[in-house]
Amino acid sequence: MIKKKYKIVGFIPAKKKSSDLKDKNLKKINNLSLFELAILNAKKSKFIEKIYLSSDSDFILNKGKKHKVDTIKRKKSLCTSNASANSVIFDFIKNNLLKDNKNNYIIVYLQPTSPFRNNHHIDNSIQYFLKTRLRTLLSVSENKNFFKSFYKNKKTLKSYFNPHFVTKNRQNLQKIYAPNGAIYIFYAKDFMKYKKINFFNAGYYLMNKIDSIDIDDKDDLELTKSLSKKYIKIYK
Repeated sequence: MIKKKYKIVGFIPAKKKSSDLKDKNLKKINNLSLFELAILNAKKSKFIEKIYLSSDSDFILNKGKKHKVDTIKRKKSLCTSNASANSVIFDFIKNNLLKDNKNNYIIVYLQPTSPFRNNHHIDNSIQYFLKTRLRTLLSVSENKNFFKSFYKNKKTLKSYFNPHFVTKNRQNLQKIYAPNGAIYIFYAKDFMKYKKINFFNAGYYLMNKIDSIDIDDKDDLELTKSLSKKYIKIYK
C-alpha cells in the first residue's frame, strides 16, 4: 500500500570541496569515485524509482549524467562548511519534488562517504521501513566505547559518565547504537513540516563495523582501500 501511494527516490549529496579530506567525494575505491559507488548501488535497488545527484561540481554532475541519474546544480551557499544536510535536503525537496504540488515521496538519503553500504543494505532498510509505521529510519552501528568516553579539561581527561564504567567489562554495559551516516529514510512531507529529519518516531537498520565505515579523513580512506578488494563489488 505504501509503495503505491508514495514514490521512493534516492538523493545523493556530492559537493566538490570538503574540509578534512580534500575533494573527498572524488576519491576512488577500486577505480570508482565514492559518489559513483553510491549511484551504482542506488541503481541496483529494487525499490528506488528515481535517483537525484546534487553537486556544485560540473565534473561530478557530468559523471552523473553518464550514469543516467537526474542531476541538480547546487547553489554555492549550500556548499559551505556551515551548510547543513537539512538545508540541502530542504532545497532539494522544495525545488525538485514539489513541482507537481504533491508531497507523496519517500526519500532515501545516501551520502557518498559510506563505500561499503551496498544495494542489499539499501533494499533491506527500505523493506523494513515500508513494513512499519515508523516515520524515519536510519542505519546505525554499535558504539562500543560510548560509556568509556572522555573529554579534555585543560590538561586532564574527565569521564563523560561514571568513571566506574571505564574499567567495567564492555559486555556488562548497555548496548548503545550511533548513526553511521550510510542510510536515512524519511517522508518528504514530514521533512517539510519540521524543516529537518524528524527522529521522534524513528527505527534503525543495524550494520556491522566494516560496512559502517564512513570516510572523514585520510586514515579512513587508507583503511577503506586496504579492505576494498574484499568488501566492494567491482562494477562493470
